Amino acid sequence: MKVPAREQIVGLFRSQRLLVARFVATSVGRSLLMMSGVLLIQEFLVGILGEGDGLARSLTSAIGPEAALVVLAALLVSSSLGAGYLYYDNQVTRQTIVKVVELGVMERLVRHLLTLSVPFYDRQSHGDFIQAVRQDVSHLRAVLMAYASLLMEGFVALGLIFAALLISPFLALCAFIVLPITCLPLIRIARRTRARSLTVRQTGYVLFDVILQILRGMRMIKTYRGEEAEARVTIERARRYFDELIEATRSQELANVLLESLAGMGLALVVVVGGFQVMSGSLAWPGLLAFLMAVRAAQGPLNNMNSHFMEIQRLSAAAVRIGELLDERPEVPEASEPIPLEEPPRCITFEDVSFSYDDDLPVLRNLSFAVEAGETIGVAGPSGAGKTTLLSLVARFYDPTSGSICFDGVDLRRFRLSDVYDMLAIVSQEPFLFTASIRENIRCGRPDASDREVEAAAAAADVHDEVLSFSEGYDTPVGIGGRVLSGGQAQRVAVARALLKNAPILLLDEATSSLDSIAEANVQRAIDRLMAGRTSFIVAHRLSTLRNADRILVLEGGRPLACGPHSELLRSCPLYREMWETQQPARPVVRSLATGR
Repeated sequence: MKVPAREQIVGLFRSQRLLVARFVATSVGRSLLMMSGVLLIQEFLVGILGEGDGLARSLTSAIGPEAALVVLAALLVSSSLGAGYLYYDNQVTRQTIVKVVELGVMERLVRHLLTLSVPFYDRQSHGDFIQAVRQDVSHLRAVLMAYASLLMEGFVALGLIFAALLISPFLALCAFIVLPITCLPLIRIARRTRARSLTVRQTGYVLFDVILQILRGMRMIKTYRGEEAEARVTIERARRYFDELIEATRSQELANVLLESLAGMGLALVVVVGGFQVMSGSLAWPGLLAFLMAVRAAQGPLNNMNSHFMEIQRLSAAAVRIGELLDERPEVPEASEPIPLEEPPRCITFEDVSFSYDDDLPVLRNLSFAVEAGETIGVAGPSGAGKTTLLSLVARFYDPTSGSICFDGVDLRRFRLSDVYDMLAIVSQEPFLFTASIRENIRCGRPDASDREVEAAAAAADVHDEVLSFSEGYDTPVGIGGRVLSGGQAQRVAVARALLKNAPILLLDEATSSLDSIAEANVQRAIDRLMAGRTSFIVAHRLSTLRNADRILVLEGGRPLACGPHSELLRSCPLYREMWETQQPARPVVRSLATGR
């Protein structure tokens, strides 16, 4: 059972109970020391004047006025040093807690995203994911820091307000009566800031998407002279993002101006009322001075609390999005009581399988056929016939909308997903290479494979000699920022990866369609070795790559049109025959020089 996002984050805090307790203790301790500092200043001034009762008078009676002042000064310095040390320890503890939580959230988010199904990624913005994993996690860190600072500043403010209450309850009422008054407008501003944060985040990841589009489509942009158009779109998206950012900042600063203005009014009221109390004799001027120091000191934490509160609202969209992602559930779920898939299936059957994306028009309709172990099945048909979708159903990237796919009579949905994936190897039209060495790209097919096994797989894929020709050999980095391999080389690395995995079911999706004839021949030899003894599904538009398949399934409009060997389909299936003849080289027409015919 999945744990809700909020409980997962709270669980990270629970794992750091001692650090959290230390943070709270240092916050409370600093608050008490700062409160005592204000009261000691009052006692120090009283001691100088020799007025009133209290600690100063008691010390003066016991040890004399000079010694009493020295003791009070020493206590004041000690409270200041103690508050400074506790602040230092508090900040280090806060950073440690936040680091643990931030790394924990990032780990949980990445691991959780890796558990989600392929359909989820097909619908989502890549910019949204980049922003979630990197920027939103950083923003969540800032939110956590703001919460911690809010707590710490709250303790300090309470301590100083309590000190002010001890000095003069009536003046404290005059000074801080504005606080409840500010709550209503601050809450309204906070709601506006929170709503704005969602728009800021959305415009931010839209900008990410535009930048990713430029990186992916640079060749097309250059070819079709699209630099100016892309620049205009990017600048427009950036302008929207920064406009929203400015609006969010305006709301945040409006709250600061409101609080500071009302605090100034409260301080002016204290000066006037306190002055009258001193003149009437109901309050000594050391008390008024200490009170003013307490009020002025309290305004700093109160302003900081407001800033941290608004910061939480400004960055709240990040926390919301992380929570939404952590609450996502796989659309291709694990069975409640999955059964292990310990042996390769002897028979794979499609039983009246239909499939559609998002309740749209069906991509596959009423598909029924069986494949025996070791059999090679070609899948042919016009574009959009559902060929790649069929492979996705075999791999259980998607589940059928209706009907079932069975391994040895057992519905594929009943098996453990990890066991199903262990049975599969895939080679697609666009070979995917990780940002790692060639060795690690091949080894990901079987992480515990030795170097000798990796090189044997590369040799079987006809890429070993070419890898050795590189200066770094198998340690050559590829992928983003690494060596650029040719299409044929990258495809043969992908074949080597599949060979090393040695899975019993092989899915080939247009594995040679983007290659030239020489590269295709090299890759095809590697694929022929890969297919030996395996149950293979081959999707191809180029029918010459399917002619040696045991059977070829012909699809049209998502429906099965025919299924049989190449020679039989040429006789019995008009669509297949038409596709085959269209792909054959045209016969040259010999014209008579005399007649021109």
